[in-house]
Amino acid sequence: MEAFLKIENIKLWARVGVLDEERELGQLFSLDIFLWTDFEKCTENDDINKTVDYSKLVEILKDQSKKIYFFTIEKYSNAILEIIDKEFNLSKIKIILTKCNPPITGFDGKVSIVRILENK
Repeated sequence: MEAFLKIENIKLWARVGVLDEERELGQLFSLDIFLWTDFEKCTENDDINKTVDYSKLVEILKDQSKKIYFFTIEKYSNAILEIIDKEFNLSKIKIILTKCNPPITGFDGKVSIVRILENK
């Protein structure tokens, strides 16, 4: 049976963007994470140590976002994948990183990148 853990709408403040102001002041990003791993050991024994500690994951990402200075959302999304992959032993990771208020004249939407990392 395939199962994954989904963590939605993590709010991150990071200094990412092409404009100097975006990197100086920072801006709001939203992050959705999908994590694939073997949940059977946790399911069998209800053992919290056999699953992903998502509170720790959120804390790590919020802390790291304060230290990030990138021009592109692509680079930022790659850094997020590397952080998750380094910290947790997962078979697959999918993220959706959204720039909530991109500074584009006449545009009030959002911009997102979807990234998937599979460990074989």
